[in-house]
Amino acid sequence: MSADMLGAPDLVRRSRPFRFGAKGTRAASGREWRDQAKQAEDLGYATFQIADHLGDQLAATPAIMAAAAATSTIQVGPLVAGVDFRNPAMFAKEAATIDLLSDGRFVMGIGAGWSDEDYAIGGIEQLDANARIDRLIEAVRIMQGLWGEDEFAFAGDHYNVAACNMVPKPVSRIPMLIGGGGRRILSVAAAYADIVSINPKVIGRRFDMRSLGTAVAALVDERIGWVRDAAGARFPDLELQMHVFVAKVTDDAESVASQIAERFGLPVEEVLGGPYFQIGTVEQIVENVQSMRERWGISYVAFQQDATAEMAPIVEALAGQ
Repeated sequence: MSADMLGAPDLVRRSRPFRFGAKGTRAASGREWRDQAKQAEDLGYATFQIADHLGDQLAATPAIMAAAAATSTIQVGPLVAGVDFRNPAMFAKEAATIDLLSDGRFVMGIGAGWSDEDYAIGGIEQLDANARIDRLIEAVRIMQGLWGEDEFAFAGDHYNVAACNMVPKPVSRIPMLIGGGGRRILSVAAAYADIVSINPKVIGRRFDMRSLGTAVAALVDERIGWVRDAAGARFPDLELQMHVFVAKVTDDAESVASQIAERFGLPVEEVLGGPYFQIGTVEQIVENVQSMRERWGISYVAFQQDATAEMAPIVEALAGQ
């Protein structure tokens, strides 16, 4: 996609410096979890965040606070919290408290929820996607309202909040991250978020082969267009993020990509050229990440837990550039 097709707002975004995120999921002890967070900070990552699921992982909120206590500069938060798992007023208060106790390092990643397994484990009714997105919009408005300086009240279709001036207040302006792969959720992110995460589309409430089939470069072009159209004048101010599923430093990218392609049911060329898979030498991955910013304006890249140390040379080469 040419610069002319993208338009001037994208040219502004491509000058945004690179940031990198490390993702934590599980640990066998408090020390191991604290070490993960501290390692990410020491290696130059900007964020250390945790997914929010009811399966084999730590509970998000206490893990976030433990990570904050073990570090001093890195941002912490969920990536992303499911809107149906918490009352938004209570979650806003918890977020503001963590922001206060971490000296302004909380980032709120929140989504509409997608995994049918989570809903089954929690015994929570999983409404259709539009209803869940409606709930997300209300929850985001409540959180942002409660974090403000003035008294706030809200009456919606899904939530009601009596007039209050919530304390504590965040000590920073808490960034809001919303992501997704469908047009409506990305339009909501474009309207309400500071950071928009460009994801594959979850199909059938499971992240399976059908969903992974949408993790291709051509569909990222489409998703960026949706965000641009929905954001309008605020598009240049949005930070665009992408979560890499598999990252591997190797001199034999073709062989590794072939194994991943077979595992995920994707063509080899889509794994080698797709942004959600970063495979190759350090120099090749650096070039790939630079190309992501050139093509899409994506400057914030997050890696899975098992790639934190392996991607450190890429972080060192590009962070802040």
